[in-house]
Amino acid sequence: MRTTRLLRLTAAMLSMAGTFPCLAQAADPTLPSLVRVADIEEARQHFNGWLAPGYFPSTVVSRPGATFLRLHFSTVYIPEGAWVELANASGEVLQRFDAKDVGSPRDGYYADSIEGDAITLTMRHDGNTYAAFSLTIDRVDVGFASITGSAVIGADQRERPACVLATDATMYRRSQAVARVYGFGYVATAWRVGAENRMLTNHHVIGNHQNPADFEFWFGYEHAVCGGSNATTQGTKVRGGQRLVGDAGRDFQLFTLDAAEFSSGKVARYGYLGLDVTPLPMGWPVYIPQHGGGSPKQVARADDSGRSCSIASIAGNMRRYTCDTEGGSSGSPVIDRQSHRARVLHNSAIAGSNQGNAIEVIWPTIRPYFANGQVPSGSQ
Repeated sequence: MRTTRLLRLTAAMLSMAGTFPCLAQAADPTLPSLVRVADIEEARQHFNGWLAPGYFPSTVVSRPGATFLRLHFSTVYIPEGAWVELANASGEVLQRFDAKDVGSPRDGYYADSIEGDAITLTMRHDGNTYAAFSLTIDRVDVGFASITGSAVIGADQRERPACVLATDATMYRRSQAVARVYGFGYVATAWRVGAENRMLTNHHVIGNHQNPADFEFWFGYEHAVCGGSNATTQGTKVRGGQRLVGDAGRDFQLFTLDAAEFSSGKVARYGYLGLDVTPLPMGWPVYIPQHGGGSPKQVARADDSGRSCSIASIAGNMRRYTCDTEGGSSGSPVIDRQSHRARVLHNSAIAGSNQGNAIEVIWPTIRPYFANGQVPSGSQ
């Protein structure tokens, strides 16, 4: 009999029945509420049995009316030569994983989110497998309509990337390095920094107590055309990897994407941002690519006057600016319009402006995690 590989993953539950950890919120009352887009439901669904040649068992997880589902497994037992396929209601297979993909996480395994209200799980194998399998789904993220919290200043001046492309190709290319974050029912924004496997977001998006592997990052999620149609590009979903260093006071988290997915080149075409660690003066023009409200990417580059949005004031480590954001924009890069390097990590709104921590106050802590301690430059 073929040797099987057993992975037993035990998920830690909260003491409060029916609830699960959500994204940590910093104490600063100016921080916008993260946008919640899903309920986290407990589940006790077991999918187990025996595999045999020509037999490929399957089961369905459904939540009628859901906009998307994401499954969390507390136990995964997949024999050698077998794998799991997850398909949407149309039968399109959107994820495959086996024992090597799951690894041995301490808190279970989150599969990718899948749009729609039903997921079909099928155990596939190489055709010669006689072995037992067992999976336990202990919770399901059930998507619903987004709840947005606005930090728009006056009228909303944000634009679709396709509109930006028509007038500023460099701004468009740099904006591609920005990804939509989803985890534990909430959405936010993160971005790739430097040529290495490095990502930045806020600490109140991914806290030091959390595992980036439980989050997913959606690159290239944007409207396909400048106006008219609301059709979006397919984009690329990537799993998080490891936390490197974070700080609640300066509200940043540096982490990686999943090493195998990064090495596969899935995100290479989206490029990466560089940093500028010199002081940013008042009046300097900037722009902010973001996933406000968890929506397809928007770019804020103008204020209500029609001029480029810019640095409006300086308060300690914070830089305040006139670019529009909303809940879900947390973790976005504030980018220098001239050098196209990130200068500020956006995190909040206050008194008619938006604000974030200057990169120069974050850089000393994250510097050891970049090759030769050199400030990273952006892709072309």
